[in-house]
Amino acid sequence: MKKEIKGKKMNNIIGYVRVSTLKQHLSMKNQKSRIKEFCEEKGLELVKIICEEGVSGSKIDRDGFNEMLDAVKNNEVDGVVCLNLARIGRRASQTLELINECLDKKVFLLDIQDGTDTRTSGGRMAVKMRAVIYEEELINIKTRIKEVIRFKKKNGLKYNGRLAYGTYEKNGVLYEDDFEMKMVRNMKNLRSRGWTWYKIAKRLNENDIPTKEHGENGWTINQVKKAFDYHYNSETPALLIS
Repeated sequence: MKKEIKGKKMNNIIGYVRVSTLKQHLSMKNQKSRIKEFCEEKGLELVKIICEEGVSGSKIDRDGFNEMLDAVKNNEVDGVVCLNLARIGRRASQTLELINECLDKKVFLLDIQDGTDTRTSGGRMAVKMRAVIYEEELINIKTRIKEVIRFKKKNGLKYNGRLAYGTYEKNGVLYEDDFEMKMVRNMKNLRSRGWTWYKIAKRLNENDIPTKEHGENGWTINQVKKAFDYHYNSETPALLIS
């Protein structure tokens, strides 16, 4: 196994940072700064930091993660450093793939926050256990979010950044937009007569009916279907004040 030579920096260390939204600029800068400082302090020669901004850790196909994994597979690195293993990903199978590849290629994986280092037996066990724990946390987070959305929707409260067609918001409460709901009911009527989503979208555009965003391109099939599903195919129909 590759070991650090006293007084000499190890070559080809890559860092990995990720934030799930584009608004987390400070978090991104903090992760990069911590990795740079850590590598300098420990005598590790950091050659690159792979950054993924606005990317969920639950996403399977990620360019940054794939680049990191390929570097390990191709024996291009001696080690991978991250601020926290959760930054690498929230899917156990994906994270374990990286961990196992690192072990096979004698590449160490190091978590700065808790000091976990796969060059020790305890570290190897810890990263594998935590990969599973992080996925369970992701499942719990998604469950809580769904429960909050279900509660807010059931009680006529705004629950996300975008308002559904047929609604408007005032002081955090959803109200029924008379004109838009008339269009939604018209969609339902046309669907009951066998109209396709495409035909309905075309009719709306021909009659110059604006979308929620008043976009220049008008209605699309997806926009019509989403408006219809929100009111008629949703698990928890919205409680709107009319």
